[in-house]
Amino acid sequence: MSIEELLEQMEQYRLRREQQDYRPDWLKQFIRKAACLFEPLADFGRVGYDCRVDERGWILCMYLGATETIGGPLDGHIDHAGFRMDLKHLQSLFVRIDRMEWYSVANKDSRTPEQSIRSLLSVHGVVGEANEIKLELMAVPPDFVGPGLHCRPNGMIFET
Repeated sequence: MSIEELLEQMEQYRLRREQQDYRPDWLKQFIRKAACLFEPLADFGRVGYDCRVDERGWILCMYLGATETIGGPLDGHIDHAGFRMDLKHLQSLFVRIDRMEWYSVANKDSRTPEQSIRSLLSVHGVVGEANEIKLELMAVPPDFVGPGLHCRPNGMIFET
């Protein structure tokens, strides 16, 4: 086997490994149902999420993504989508809720005034048949997440 073939094989292995989805079906279903509960207050929004597992169960972080203006006088401006959520409906997605907490945290290192306060609803509970989950609903996306949508000056919206 040549070096080129070996490198190609390693690249194919890496791609297959990255494409594997280790999330259980109950979690995928829960994500879809919870995403449907986000109601943007103005225009539109795209739900983003991150999930990982630890020794206590799954941690799911969800948020409504930001929109970046492309071109025109507001080029590069990031708008965070406001939203509402029916918490009674959210509660119905759980078999049991052990803990529900709301956090409002000042972010002193924020570069912009709209990110100076972060808000988060944390729900610890059970979904389906004894599946432990911690759901975190964030008011704005995490700093490391780029905008989910782009808006041109003519109002045309497109996904990133």
